[in-house]
Parts: sequence; structure tokens; C-alpha cells
Amino acid sequence: MGRKFIAIAIGALTLSLLAVPAVAQGKGLNCMAGQYSTDQREELAELGRIMSTGGADINEPAFDRISSIAMSAIETCTARLDWNPEQSIYATLYELGRVNEAAYRSSGNLSSSELRMLDDALAAGNRDRLWGVIEAGVMSGMGGEEVSVSQGDAMVMGAFLMGAGLDVDDESQMVAEKVGLLLGFMGLQRIGQREFTNLR
Repeated sequence: MGRKFIAIAIGALTLSLLAVPAVAQGKGLNCMAGQYSTDQREELAELGRIMSTGGADINEPAFDRISSIAMSAIETCTARLDWNPEQSIYATLYELGRVNEAAYRSSGNLSSSELRMLDDALAAGNRDRLWGVIEAGVMSGMGGEEVSVSQGDAMVMGAFLMGAGLDVDDESQMVAEKVGLLLGFMGLQRIGQREFTNLR
């Protein structure tokens, strides 16, 4: 997951702390999905199609706009459900991960067959080690650290990709980087959902 993505996510988090009531009601994250207008949903769908500049690179203006639209939903739920600052932070992580995963899936960077292979592989067996690697990378990036991948972690990711049937040898396609970016968005959601739930 790129450092630019992490920096943007951290910037978005600070917005969620403005004018947040102190009392928390512990309401669920599903609030945010229902806060988008028809126009916003249509815009998100269009932004999803142009999210990628090719390869595993992100179209930053499109990414910024997706994040801005998501922040309006996050802020609405924060105020409506009286989330405290910690809840708002983890709700932000969750929703930014969710909308960006959806956008990246619709960008065409990964084919429908590649997405199907990825999802099937994620659903099979115990993926705790893989998610541990992904989430550690996400957390390191949010902490401002240079994200480095150990040999062991690279082997975990490589074994997963090969086991899923994804073509990791096709350098022109950069499949591994694309899948890594998508998994990063999914990992962001996992962290946000787990930590938000733990605060309830």
C-alpha cells in the first residue's frame, strides 16, 4: 500500500475529530453506507472507473474526491450517532477502506476472473497469517514508517498469490502490486471494524 494513500487517509482522519460529541452510543458502521445521495453514488461509480492511472498507481485527484465524498458520510454518522473521537477514527478507516476497495474493484485494474480467483482464495482456509502481514503493513504506513516487507512476509504473500492462481510472473501486469493495493484497502476495513467493535 502506497505511502501517499496512507498520508491521505491520515489527513482525512483529522477531519472526523471536529465537533464530535463526547458521549458515545456505540452504533454500527453500517450507518455510513446509507448516507450517500444518488448523485454521490453515481459520482463514486464514475470515479471508480478512472481511479487507476495504469498498473498499481492511483489517480490521486480521483482518490481525493472519493475520500472527500466518504468523509461527508462519516461526519454525518459521527454527529448523528454521537461517536467519540476514537470511534470516529476507526469508522473513518473502515469507510475509506470500503469505498476505495469498491472503486478499485471497478477500475478494471484487475479482471473479473482475477477478482474471482482472489475472493475464492481469501474465502478458503485460514488466512490469519496473510491478514497479519497486510494489516501490519497498513499500520506501519499510518505510523509514518517506510513500509518494508520482510522475506518471510513476502513469501506469505507470494504463496497466497500462487495458490490463488494469479499470474505473479507477468511483470508488465504487476498483478502482485495490484492485489496488494486491493488487500490494503480490505485490511484497512478489517482494522477499522475490529477496533470500532472493541470500543463498544
